[in-house]
Amino acid sequence: MDDPLIKPTLAGIYDALAPAYERAAVPVFRPMARRMMQLIDLRPGWHVLDAGTGTGLIALLGAPRVGQGGQIIGIDQSEKMLEIARRKAAQFGFTQCDFRTGDLEALNLSDAQVNAALSQFALHHTDPAKSLRELYRVLLPGGTLVIQEWAETPTLPHKAIFDILSKYRSVEASRGLALARAQGERAEHFRANLAKPEPMMQLAKAVGFAAVEARMEAHAVRVANTEAFIDFASAAPLLYAEMSALSDGDRAAFLRDVLAPLHLFETAHGFEWTSNVLVLVAVK
Repeated sequence: MDDPLIKPTLAGIYDALAPAYERAAVPVFRPMARRMMQLIDLRPGWHVLDAGTGTGLIALLGAPRVGQGGQIIGIDQSEKMLEIARRKAAQFGFTQCDFRTGDLEALNLSDAQVNAALSQFALHHTDPAKSLRELYRVLLPGGTLVIQEWAETPTLPHKAIFDILSKYRSVEASRGLALARAQGERAEHFRANLAKPEPMMQLAKAVGFAAVEARMEAHAVRVANTEAFIDFASAAPLLYAEMSALSDGDRAAFLRDVLAPLHLFETAHGFEWTSNVLVLVAVK
């Protein structure tokens, strides 16, 4: 990332939205996380890295599989997200979980330390080549990397939100909002250039992975209603930053205007959409 302040800015945004993320985003991500667990046979005693752990969703799903004799190391830059992860691990008695502040581009781990590395929706926040090199470095020979990332095209309801937001977003951005937008542009670049099977396989092979597979998976997603979807979408850093920068009046007008296009996604069963997810499985 070009500006060194982007990383602490992103961490600060995630600190601010950590409770909302845990409440609104984690339930949406959980079925996808369970799918990730089907892609790798975690074994008792293994040491596993959860890269970009957030509030610990992947780590807590993996903890019973590695058992008390194993270890799950969850790395994230947001200390407030990690605090939630630690509380949840303590509630379950998962002493094998170790949550640490860290940078995916410069992991504070030894070479060949983990049997597996898992990462859900975190790579687009980083320089992907640097992060993949680090994930390769810390894996044991024969170790497996599993990544889930958002596909190239945004979901239709997310597109509807940002189309409406374009009428309200602040023209003169504060330094913090400008940095959030810079990170958003970096994420868009990732999705446009890497969030497809072939480019991701090529990048993984370029950093050293030998056996590499990638594919797209479609996940049907449902939340209670339109308001629940807005709650979920607002637990992402760019939309959170954009909405926080609006005046009270503009924020209320934006939320009012966005209801009409979003109501089109409501069914008798709730608010429904499809998220396309890129899956990468690679062996060192």
